[in-house]
Amino acid sequence: RRGTRARPTPLNTVELLKVASSRLGLGPHYALKVAESLYLRGYISYPRTESTAYSPNFDLESAVREHQSHPIWGAYATSLLMHGLSKPRDGVDHGDHPPITPVRRAVECGDSNTIGALSGDDWSVYDYIA
Repeated sequence: RRGTRARPTPLNTVELLKVASSRLGLGPHYALKVAESLYLRGYISYPRTESTAYSPNFDLESAVREHQSHPIWGAYATSLLMHGLSKPRDGVDHGDHPPITPVRRAVECGDSNTIGALSGDDWSVYDYIA
């Protein structure tokens, strides 16, 4: 039987660190270091944000389109685009930075030298964000 889930609230730093600790087993300082590394390599948006709302001009369609060819969730991304995207769940815009968002497609790979491939904790954090 297929169920439905509520859309998630856009991700801010506090929530990322809570999940990194409780589900991924990563300490907050280390998790933020991993997220900042992903940001510097162009995989996610800036990870230090209190905002849980996207600005009205955020291009959600482009963000989802980036993931259409992903081997794990690409079919889901394509389905979302085919059926029309719902507006992101309401949150609070603190005016600092937008919520943490995957901005470039990545895949899991044991060899982190492969372009677009992440491994270990880099992959775990990216996979949660995406």
